[in-house]
Amino acid sequence: MAGDSPSESVASQVRGARKLSPDGTKAIYDLTSGVDFSKPKRTARAIAQVLWEEDVQSWWTWRGAGPAFHPTRKVELRLPSGHDRKVAKAAKEFNKSFERDAFGLDESPTDHLDDFLALGLTMTLLPGPLRDYLNQYSDDRQKQREEIDRLLALMAGYLVVTT
Repeated sequence: MAGDSPSESVASQVRGARKLSPDGTKAIYDLTSGVDFSKPKRTARAIAQVLWEEDVQSWWTWRGAGPAFHPTRKVELRLPSGHDRKVAKAAKEFNKSFERDAFGLDESPTDHLDDFLALGLTMTLLPGPLRDYLNQYSDDRQKQREEIDRLLALMAGYLVVTT
């Protein structure tokens, strides 16, 4: 649309690529064509934002002293295949965005975040209460990392990245 910012345009492309299965148990984002990967950081942020808003946000509720994970559907993110440098960079930026935005940490919460993409984990921007929950461990980085890993492991089976 005229007047849309480049970020809004990419987010619109990602939203347009989303298809829900007839029974509603799976959302597929087919980004193999029609999505602008020329600016990897912008594209990664747009993908993360749309995934969060459309699917992942509803997976988290707050119960008692901690977060409760109740996924409503699986999400598959299909990226272009091959060794496209821009796509690889977008995937890396997506992981960086995840590290900073999802957990509000200045440093990497784990040494193996690149593995999460291979495991099919893609998500960003956890809700305020979940971020606050993780911040209670801010004085104990090891405990915080363990809790982040636990939450990531919960989500790993519901977010799948394919090429």
